[in-house]
Amino acid sequence: MSEKLRIKGAPARVSVMQGFVPLRTLWANDDAPYPSEHAARWALRKLRDELAEAGAVALHRNRLLIHPERFAAVVERAALSAYVERTAKNG
Repeated sequence: MSEKLRIKGAPARVSVMQGFVPLRTLWANDDAPYPSEHAARWALRKLRDELAEAGAVALHRNRLLIHPERFAAVVERAALSAYVERTAKNG
């Protein structure tokens, strides 16, 4: 019979990437921010540097993960900047 060793005071489960979720959450749910995997990956490529600097994406065990709150903040800043640039050009 096998028993798991429990250490007193140790957490039952350690989450290595606290707050991060699989990339597919960007398109897989009904309330997902992107309509498809292609659209989500396009945004990821376009905002790669900003997402990395914000700590919004991570690669863990060869899986791409996102931090939803940080990801959303980067996307929001990019959208606001795009609007300002577009309206400045159109005067």
